[in-house]
Amino acid sequence: MVTLGEILIELNAVTSGPLRHVNYFEKHVAGSEANYCVAFIRLGNGCTYIGRVGRDEFGYNAIEWLRGKGVNVEHVKLDENPTGLFFIQRNYPVPLHSESIYYRKGSAGSKLSPEDVKEDVVRGADLVHSTGITLAISNSARDAVFKAFSLNERRSFDTNIRLKLWTPEEARSAIMKLLRDYPVKYLITDVDDSRILVGETDPDRASTLLKEYAEVIIMKQGPRGASLYHDGGRYFSPGYSVPVEDVTGAGDALGGTFLSLVASGFSLEKALDYAIVSSTLNVMIRGDQENLPGLPEIETFLREMDKK
Repeated sequence: MVTLGEILIELNAVTSGPLRHVNYFEKHVAGSEANYCVAFIRLGNGCTYIGRVGRDEFGYNAIEWLRGKGVNVEHVKLDENPTGLFFIQRNYPVPLHSESIYYRKGSAGSKLSPEDVKEDVVRGADLVHSTGITLAISNSARDAVFKAFSLNERRSFDTNIRLKLWTPEEARSAIMKLLRDYPVKYLITDVDDSRILVGETDPDRASTLLKEYAEVIIMKQGPRGASLYHDGGRYFSPGYSVPVEDVTGAGDALGGTFLSLVASGFSLEKALDYAIVSSTLNVMIRGDQENLPGLPEIETFLREMDKK
């Protein structure tokens, strides 16, 4: 798989409450497409990342971390702009909710451009993946996604609408144009995003409106689980009740695990069941990538849950 987007440094509050009263933070490497890449690798497949980080200590940290996870970072460029940051505020003002507070305007990652998209690399990929976040961060990053999707028909897209980055109207216009121009094999979305895109929060009705743009649709529904739509059929995989530390990155864990298992030959339904486990483990810790499981950990989880 090839992914393209923005790698970020996440500073996650160690304690809950408003950031004005938080004194300690944990540093993690994050960013949706990077999370997808690591999840994809944890399930036994390779991933190449296309993007930019700053020529700074955070940028070096991101490259070294991802390389250590097995990501091919050969096409991650060093940029003179700083690596983007975001802070996580947890359980305030809404319990069990995490808020992302961005410091990424003008970041190195936002300078991603079509010239960064190596045609031979993208054309040769089994799958090329990006998200609505990359469409939102800059016009040049948006153009890079369009170029990448024009080079390979095996495409995956997570809508990942972040309203701190753009308006609902901007999100709908850009994402729907991408899907009209370049329909995807896998569309990963959720009921909040489908409301913005097609004016519908019911998973079944939303998938009906989106099915002309994707062969397979995953409709995430938070702790309830997720629905799979393919070839006129529907499959629902329920979530699990576990202690929640931080929900940031849970959707990426689900999406990356699902795509990797399908690439490995799993049925769509089994891949979703296993992906729900990955998402579940993700919410139990701080950090987007540290708790991403391999196949043995997922199967251990399922065996133990079956005993209860």
